[in-house]
Amino acid sequence: METSVASFKIGIAAFIVPFMFFYNGAILMDGTWLEVIQASATAVFGVYLLSSGVQGWFMGGMTAWFIRLALLLAALCMIAGGLVTDLIGIGLTAATYFVQKVFKPSPDAQIRVSGAD
Repeated sequence: METSVASFKIGIAAFIVPFMFFYNGAILMDGTWLEVIQASATAVFGVYLLSSGVQGWFMGGMTAWFIRLALLLAALCMIAGGLVTDLIGIGLTAATYFVQKVFKPSPDAQIRVSGAD
């Protein structure tokens, strides 16, 4: 089971890349040079964010679960292939980087749950 989880973490980016071609034709060099460069840069950055979110490493350190979730959301925004979603993804990535560098949350952060008693 441990091997299958590790292979999933490594291979998820390779599974998502074909869907990126469907959402953004500029990755296939169909469009102006500016569109192709923008689509390629955001695709590479989106795959990096996806891998960071799944594997749990971002900017040199282990991340907490909520930072991983934010990285996954940012990756999906970057992969979608529109200017608005790219800007949302970049903003979300900047916010997660800020939270990780300034607040330094523990990778083992837990959700505090208390009952009604």
